[in-house]
Amino acid sequence: MSFWPDWHENKPFSLGLLVLLTFLVMFLWVKIDLIQRQAVMVNKPVPYEHSIVVEGKSKVTGAPNIATVMLTIDTKAGSVVDAQKLNTTIVNKLLEKLKDEGVSKEDIQTSYYSSYENFEWNQSLQKSVSIGWIVSQQLTVKIRDLKKIGDVLEVAGQNGVTNISGPNLTLDDQSHLEAEARLKAIEEASVRARDLEKRLGVRLERVIGYSEWTEGPQSYNTYYAKAEGMGVGGAPEIEPGSVDLTLHVSLTYKLVE
Repeated sequence: MSFWPDWHENKPFSLGLLVLLTFLVMFLWVKIDLIQRQAVMVNKPVPYEHSIVVEGKSKVTGAPNIATVMLTIDTKAGSVVDAQKLNTTIVNKLLEKLKDEGVSKEDIQTSYYSSYENFEWNQSLQKSVSIGWIVSQQLTVKIRDLKKIGDVLEVAGQNGVTNISGPNLTLDDQSHLEAEARLKAIEEASVRARDLEKRLGVRLERVIGYSEWTEGPQSYNTYYAKAEGMGVGGAPEIEPGSVDLTLHVSLTYKLVE
């Protein structure tokens, strides 16, 4: 005689046993899955109260190796078509002159272009009246030979440029400055961490978080003309100066419990 009753003999008991076995299987599956997830977790979040954040900062200085200037060409005419034609003529001539100064085509970009009706206040009519059209085009020019900055500005003034902005002296690749600043900033943060460890009476286990952000680079240079007026009296003199880059780091330490 079997200990377990036949399904047909005691259906409620058999059904309850089936439900119990199903529950046990599901429970074991969930536990096994949880254990596996915990086993593969790396760097599990540390509670906020068990960590401390320390910051460091470093400023490094380098020599700029690229200059950027913005050249604006404004042209006026009775119609928008005529203003555009005049603007195109001036810009094409300017591009040729810039090429003669060693500026490559890849380093010249049209960053702004607009056309708008030119209105002027008419005193007798007591209202604004149209006196034609204005077309404005701005070129962003990169100068890789810093000795050529003055020559480029002079050429711009002699060939129809109505406004010059710059030069903005920067680094074409600042990764080496960032690497130098990063090492110094981390060293500063580490020194602060050890000082806090002594002063607060805590023990630091290891770094569990890191972040960084940079300021700049900021350039410092001198720009002055030899004579009054653009394109008159020779090329302006440019002193490249230096570039400062400031990097901040944030180290999060886990405290020994």
